[in-house]
Amino acid sequence: MSTEDSVTNDSATVPIMLRWSETLGSLATTIGKWATFFMIPMVGITVWDVLQRKIMKFIGDIMLDMEWMTARNWMYDNLLGWLPFQSTLLQELEWHFHVANFALVLGYGYIFNRHVRVDLVREKLSFRKQAWIEFFGVSFFMIPFCLMVAYFSVEYAVNAFETNEQSASLVGLSHRWAIKSILVFGMIIAALAGVAVWLQTAFALFGPRDYAFPHFTIENADEKEEKRKIIETMDATLADGSDEDKRGNSSKLLIRKIDDSTFEHASTTTSQRVFTILGVVVMLTVLALVFHTFNFWNWLI
Repeated sequence: MSTEDSVTNDSATVPIMLRWSETLGSLATTIGKWATFFMIPMVGITVWDVLQRKIMKFIGDIMLDMEWMTARNWMYDNLLGWLPFQSTLLQELEWHFHVANFALVLGYGYIFNRHVRVDLVREKLSFRKQAWIEFFGVSFFMIPFCLMVAYFSVEYAVNAFETNEQSASLVGLSHRWAIKSILVFGMIIAALAGVAVWLQTAFALFGPRDYAFPHFTIENADEKEEKRKIIETMDATLADGSDEDKRGNSSKLLIRKIDDSTFEHASTTTSQRVFTILGVVVMLTVLALVFHTFNFWNWLI
């Protein structure tokens, strides 16, 4: 079931299960890619927090050694108040952006098989045995777990909203319900990604066996053969000491490429356009919730 063979299938005859699988997978992928941009403010805030604390402490220690107590006290009493953010606020912003990034990329990670797997047994099995493992895992563990966490996350966010939950720190962030609501979006998107994989594996197991198409999480025979050759090359480089080649080959084992043809049948459908708009709405809503957690709107006014 190679990717090259799959592109020969006429898109007009693609089964509805695969069309919906591609559409849901594209939704999770789109949101996951946009969510990675939350990494930028998270890193920037972390760097600023560390620099602010370390530099001020460094200067304060020098003043203490020089016995410039008046200047030191003035710096801590006045200069710290002029800085854009206090350290507690920054640290809470860090985990808020981390929650948004982590929760929204779960579905993307599963679609592209980038999550952690302990493949001591699974990777040695045939295509259909891998499909059966994926089918039972998604059916009885992944989708039910995501839906269960989403359900309790709704209660979690509603309770925070009703009690107007805020940070335990006097200088921390307010509106805890906003960041908790993002967990609901993340779990629902992850569940939809699970449905996308479930549709593929169900079709692979119960559909026509001669129908070839690219899979999200299951490796076909071509991919297994490519990995085997990479491992053999790594063994050879270990023997002759060419460490640079070994590092290059080992990185390929960590990256599983899924060709754009995986989503080609859903790219121009009405359902895909609807889900694209839905993805944009979700990300705008999440962005508004993140801003709301630290009263960004009041700063603008």
